[in-house]
Amino acid sequence: MTKIYRSQNDRILTGLLGGIAEYLHINSQLLRIAFVILSIFPGHLIAGLLVYVICLVIIPVNPNVYGGRQDASKQTRRNLNDVDEFNDR
Repeated sequence: MTKIYRSQNDRILTGLLGGIAEYLHINSQLLRIAFVILSIFPGHLIAGLLVYVICLVIIPVNPNVYGGRQDASKQTRRNLNDVDEFNDR
């Protein structure tokens, strides 16, 4: 059984709708458009934002994808002696 995660590859703000689209195997742009249309429908804006925030708290970031912001936190700093331009001095 596959788990649902926030996407690291298909993200505009938080990757939440991209991750849901990957889980459901549908186009993420269609899901985003549907979410916006349903949220701006009279009387549903606060409920739509509330559902988005609740899902944002519950659904974790995909730990199996290394890219974007996760990759930057795992990088190691290079020693300046390893950089060729500093060795020539």
